[in-house]
Amino acid sequence: MTIEDTLVTFEGVHKRYDDFVAVKALDLEIKRGEFVAIMGPSGCGKTTTLRMLAGLETPSGGKITIGGKCMNDVPAHERDTPLVWQSLALFPFLNVIENVEFGLKMRGVPDFERQPRALIWLERLGLKGFEKRRIDQLSGGQRQRVALARSLVTEPEMLLLDEPLSALDAHLVIRMQGVLTKLQKELGITFVYVTHSQSEAFAMADRVVIMGQGEISQIGAPRDIFRAPKNRFVAEFVGRNNIFAGMGQSGGDIVVAADRISVSREATEGASVQAAFLSEEFVGTAIICYFEGPDGEDLKALVTEEELEALSPEPGEQFWLSWAPEAVHELEGA
Repeated sequence: MTIEDTLVTFEGVHKRYDDFVAVKALDLEIKRGEFVAIMGPSGCGKTTTLRMLAGLETPSGGKITIGGKCMNDVPAHERDTPLVWQSLALFPFLNVIENVEFGLKMRGVPDFERQPRALIWLERLGLKGFEKRRIDQLSGGQRQRVALARSLVTEPEMLLLDEPLSALDAHLVIRMQGVLTKLQKELGITFVYVTHSQSEAFAMADRVVIMGQGEISQIGAPRDIFRAPKNRFVAEFVGRNNIFAGMGQSGGDIVVAADRISVSREATEGASVQAAFLSEEFVGTAIICYFEGPDGEDLKALVTEEELEALSPEPGEQFWLSWAPEAVHELEGA
């Protein structure tokens, strides 16, 4: 990553609230035009990191730069970093087009210019004809699009998003993932997206930043993190991974993804463990089968409907879970 490619830099950034350290010595670079998702469990520091980037929180130490300029003491209203909130924060007393025009009005854009620009963004987001609707007349997905149009109408270089899809129904989440990904690719705007949802982050982001207890645990492409988690925390957080204690070549823990586990009634050659069937969960055209391992650990295998029908598992029934050597990833520090 060259200096010219870099839009955002966190250098040793930390944030303290009295005796509590929310973010610890954070180092992170974000490229221009990149879609970066920051994810982790509640309290991991991801939202605090986003708020510091937006100018809503001041770092206790370290340095944040945007476009090569130190932003530590630059207030939020002087930054070109619009933020789409989880709550959307739309104004109920303004109609759709007035909400979209709001940011332009605050920047002193004249009346004759505001409306045409707002109309362009409403059409781009599939909201043509909704200009005069009240916010309470819109569906959840439509309100989400209004919030995006309001943030993008100022044509920022970067857009910040804080759990923007968490209040939507499942089918709307999938649709909005497509909208966001398409927008980001078309516009070339840097997206910094905070979420606790692995499916959202992995479906949309170029790179994923996994945070835990105020620190970055791993950064990488979604596939790399899924297949090769750096440590036990990442492996457990990502989910659909099986962790086998002490089975690595050096005696450490190993990880095998659920989709690389084979299930059979008979023992097979190579690495395998015997486990008791617990339950099943349908996920689209595949099924996740849950098992209890010999030491009480939770294990998972992804199977097809045909495989499940052939196995016909009953709760408590014993099966053999096996995997190929190339499916194994050994965890660091385990």
